[in-house]
Amino acid sequence: MKKCFILGVVVILASCGREKSIRIKGEFSGAGGDMIYLQKLGTDKLSTTSDSVKLDAKGHFSVKYRIDHPTFYSLAANGKSITLLLYPKDQITITGDVRRLPLTYQVQGNDASEEIRQLSRYMEHTISVRDSLNGMLQQFIDNRNFVNIQRQFEWNFLREVDSLRAYNIRFINTHPGSPAVIYALYQQIEPNVYLFNREGDLKYFQKADSVFHKKYPKMPHVKMLHANTLQWTETDRLNKLNKMLYMLGRDAPEIALPSPSGKIEKLSAHKGKYVLLDFWASWSAPSRTENTNLVEIYEKYSNRGFDIFQVSLDKTKSAWEKAIREDKLLAWTHVCDLKFWDSEAVKEYGIETVPANFLIDNEGTIIAKGLSGDALDKKLSEIFAQAE
Repeated sequence: MKKCFILGVVVILASCGREKSIRIKGEFSGAGGDMIYLQKLGTDKLSTTSDSVKLDAKGHFSVKYRIDHPTFYSLAANGKSITLLLYPKDQITITGDVRRLPLTYQVQGNDASEEIRQLSRYMEHTISVRDSLNGMLQQFIDNRNFVNIQRQFEWNFLREVDSLRAYNIRFINTHPGSPAVIYALYQQIEPNVYLFNREGDLKYFQKADSVFHKKYPKMPHVKMLHANTLQWTETDRLNKLNKMLYMLGRDAPEIALPSPSGKIEKLSAHKGKYVLLDFWASWSAPSRTENTNLVEIYEKYSNRGFDIFQVSLDKTKSAWEKAIREDKLLAWTHVCDLKFWDSEAVKEYGIETVPANFLIDNEGTIIAKGLSGDALDKKLSEIFAQAE
């Protein structure tokens, strides 16, 4: 689905259009007389044209040219490259050691490129950890427990990846107006292995697209982001629809989890009643709002064969129990394993957001999904009217 940053049409290193001209000055140690290459980063096609500028004896260079909107560029020297995000009228200075360019360069006069430097630095660290772990793993290749050792090394690397993801997510949330967010979204751990390609990551692309498609509609990478987001959104919609259709008409998978008292409660124990299996959490404002509706629904239909089985995605028992008391939910069954999104029940039912619910008939079959408020009231009214 996603496209990576690919070197595209190379920028002409000349001045044209003073009102939107940018100037890049640089000083690279260890690079007297070397060539540098400044190239515009495209989204899908490579260009055969190229241009370059030679560093003077002290490693200095200066280029000036025109751009019309924020654009990503690659600056390469000595086989190493860095990514810049340039705006019209930028006046920036780049310094560093050309022999270790990605790890040593600094950018002044351009906040977006400095943000990209920080993002790339964290990625460089993650890749370095991966390479180091792979190197150490080779020492155990003849060990009888190699498979277990390999799994531990893989687990250590996955923790590094999770840390990198957490860093990028914080960046995305704290820099909503910077196109550097696009760079954060499309980072790759290795070729074609994207950092953000998990179930649930679509929301980060949608958030960015909602900002940049209006703000920078002509920017190539914004167009790419918009097209990818539309495609992923449609794919996600179809997957959810298929999952819902797959679940409807099937027996509800068993859930057996502890209640607040520690007793294991089973969903199947409620067979014989119409049960609303509801996934919620104390930290979810929409869940807490829907709880008010559930109290009213329960009072209206509980004496007609209706029950509620709530599964919480809380991480702490105290927060879970406090919310049950505050929302006056003591009349029905509550369970939670305090595993947050890693709960087996969440995985079994394909829950991606809360609140979420399934209506199960008195035979244990799922007959509806995602009913709330008036829609749930209407469905139950129809069910019990037919039963009378």
